[in-house]
Amino acid sequence: MSDVAYAICGPSVVGEVIDGEAIIVDLRSGAYYSADGVGGAIWQAIEAGAGRQAIIDWALGAYPGQAGVVADVEGFLETLLANELVRADVQDAARPQIAAPQPYQAPALAVHKDMQDLITLDPIHDVDDMGWPTRKVAD
Repeated sequence: MSDVAYAICGPSVVGEVIDGEAIIVDLRSGAYYSADGVGGAIWQAIEAGAGRQAIIDWALGAYPGQAGVVADVEGFLETLLANELVRADVQDAARPQIAAPQPYQAPALAVHKDMQDLITLDPIHDVDDMGWPTRKVAD
């Protein structure tokens, strides 16, 4: 049976999970994102090639009786898609083991745009004679 598998929109999008928190950087826009707890676990699952159904099954198994788990997970996946951090393909998705953070907290993606100028700065072409990180003044 085919499932929707997710892939990170690399190489423009990079991410790493540190202590359960996913730090995701979109090098195109300069925005960076963070997601901890369940969101961090979902990001790791996507990195491992997990599909939508595997992620939902994991959440239901990890948090039995938790109201709204499916809607929370689907909403988080839609947010990742809407921000063009991941893309979805219909294929046979992987079913990796996913660690469950405790306690349950609905996954959320926090957007940070305070470093956009530095992240999108081209250090070869956009700096003045003093070099990085001094931005060239427009003529």
